[in-house]
Amino acid sequence: MVRILANGEIVPDDDPRVRNRAQQNENRNTFGQGFSGQPENAQYHPQNQMQDSPFSALNQRLSEVGIPRWNLGNWVIEPAVSILLLLVVIMMGMRGILLLGLLYVLSRINQ
Repeated sequence: MVRILANGEIVPDDDPRVRNRAQQNENRNTFGQGFSGQPENAQYHPQNQMQDSPFSALNQRLSEVGIPRWNLGNWVIEPAVSILLLLVVIMMGMRGILLLGLLYVLSRINQ
């Protein structure tokens, strides 16, 4: 096989310039990465993720409005879930909290 260099030159795969370029790319991809594989100084940008459901689009819109994501233990609570939790507590009070706890327990049992 052959490779095309940035200057348009066509060279074989075993050319030293191709190997050097591949090694530079590998070093650049691994330098400064944290545990997640993301660069440590990278910020979270929801618009970079795939939007495959209306729920993720709603979460993105709510994030843009200013409703933050927050953590509860190891789980990330999305903005749409925060709004839903708030509505259930307002409408149902203590019964709503018990209902949410029951739904959580049932969902964990089904997994």
